[in-house]
Amino acid sequence: MAEKPGKLIPFEKKHIAKGPQFASNIDISASSATRHTALGEDNLRTAISRILFCGTIRETWHSEQERSYRNVSQDDIVAMLDGPWKLVARPEWSHAHENWKYKLIGMDIEGDELELVVAVNTELDLIEIITKY
Repeated sequence: MAEKPGKLIPFEKKHIAKGPQFASNIDISASSATRHTALGEDNLRTAISRILFCGTIRETWHSEQERSYRNVSQDDIVAMLDGPWKLVARPEWSHAHENWKYKLIGMDIEGDELELVVAVNTELDLIEIITKY
């Protein structure tokens, strides 16, 4: 059986890529990630409450390594985040990790002062504990 030739659809050649003289000056290697604005204290408090209820809390390698040295347990972290904490510094943008870091202070499970530096990802319902004091 012989195949029937397909129907050719004409198209204008103006849609074909041009040579270097028509090249764009846009840097295609530049990051296209948008930098989200930092959460205000009220929105941060709401996000942390929601993540404590149905999200994930994880520690970075740095925070996990200092756990026994600083004598801060996972229960201390949860108690502090679930209690009346304060945002004690302006949020700081991390270029390396492309997220905002928040410095919080509150009380651990025994009532001792605990300071945490956290990153909050509202899209993944994730709190990362970066460091603790």
